[in-house]
Amino acid sequence: GAAAAAAAREDAGKAPAQAAAAAPPGGRSGAGAVGAGGAQRATSSQGLAFLRLSSECSPATALKSLVYLNRDELTIGRLPSCDVLLDSTRVPQMISRVHGKLQRQQEAGGPEKWLLVDNKSMNGILVNDEKVAPEGPRALQPGDVITFGRKISPPEFEYVFEGPVAEAPAAAAESAQAQAQAQAQAQGQAQGQGQAGDEVVHEQMQRIAGLEEELRLEREQRRAQREQKRGSRSALDLSDLHSELACSICQDWLVLAATIECSHSFCWSCIDTWLLQKHFECPVCRNTVTREPVKNRAMDNIVQKSVDRLSDAEKQEYADRLQAAESAARKAQRLHAELAKSVADAQKKGKNFFSIDSQWSKRERDTFARGVKDYSGNTRETYCKLTGLTVQWVHTADGTKLNRALHNLMLQRFVDKSDEEIRQRLLMYLRYG
Repeated sequence: GAAAAAAAREDAGKAPAQAAAAAPPGGRSGAGAVGAGGAQRATSSQGLAFLRLSSECSPATALKSLVYLNRDELTIGRLPSCDVLLDSTRVPQMISRVHGKLQRQQEAGGPEKWLLVDNKSMNGILVNDEKVAPEGPRALQPGDVITFGRKISPPEFEYVFEGPVAEAPAAAAESAQAQAQAQAQAQGQAQGQGQAGDEVVHEQMQRIAGLEEELRLEREQRRAQREQKRGSRSALDLSDLHSELACSICQDWLVLAATIECSHSFCWSCIDTWLLQKHFECPVCRNTVTREPVKNRAMDNIVQKSVDRLSDAEKQEYADRLQAAESAARKAQRLHAELAKSVADAQKKGKNFFSIDSQWSKRERDTFARGVKDYSGNTRETYCKLTGLTVQWVHTADGTKLNRALHNLMLQRFVDKSDEEIRQRLLMYLRYG
């Protein structure tokens, strides 16, 4: 009896009851959808490769159990135009717009192979808990467990890859039933033959119903186990909190949180490094960043209270990260103080510096670029002050002065922009270059 039940569960995993409604579809799968109407049911005995939703999954939005791989290439992401549409309400923006691709590869006379490609997504793709490298495809084997986005508990977008299979029993039964009805109407098939066909169909449908019930009971049992675990926890679910209080760049708890103008928050050091690379767009929503991030003390307090509920080892790890970040901030403050003192001393001695209002020679442009390149934030702004380039100057300069400044700072590609866009770029130059 135990062996029979195990076999039934295995059949249920590979040919879920949802397959009874339709054979492999011919169109886009939408949000993990299985298929179209009955008029397009497949009858090929070879079948198709497909992804089936893991029984461990707890998706926040409705997902069908099967995704048939019925094209040479399928796109996966949160854009409505993707063949497989995935979007998370538990962890917003976890899935990129075009997160990945599935590509069919088949040589003449050889077996069909499927390759999984990570489309440089922010949160990546895992196959059997191993990250798919963005520079090359990953060949899939039957039974591979694929996780799109972050690995959270319980998983939201976790699928199992299955190779081509024979036509599902439900589809075969339905096809047999349709053929029997058509023959009975067209040729006046004998009553005894019709009864025999009905018995075959009835047996097949009973088997499918049994598999469906097995799968339903297994899922209910897993759901009850999850509810029991959840009930034993405190009202504050740390796994959910971590998904909301994690930096999408380093994928860890926020340290010295900083919020940009689109309201997304990151570790201060993470977003600072991102902007220093001249990526003036949000890592999550890709909105343009025109101002320096703002430190978010309220977010820091929430993160600290959440971390206090973790294990001692995890608390120590966070404390080490926080200490390193605070040490780096103190070092930057010391560097700024030293530079500010040097600038003040030079000005007292009457040393002359070239002015941002004048037209710089190539030598002057190169000299300034070498001097400013190692500074960022307040220290960079202090260095720029030597030439008269300040926040106040940026807001009060006319169009002629703004264009001259662009040439001096080797930002000529912005000369055809509006004065407001030029000012925004110069303000970001004061902080990040």
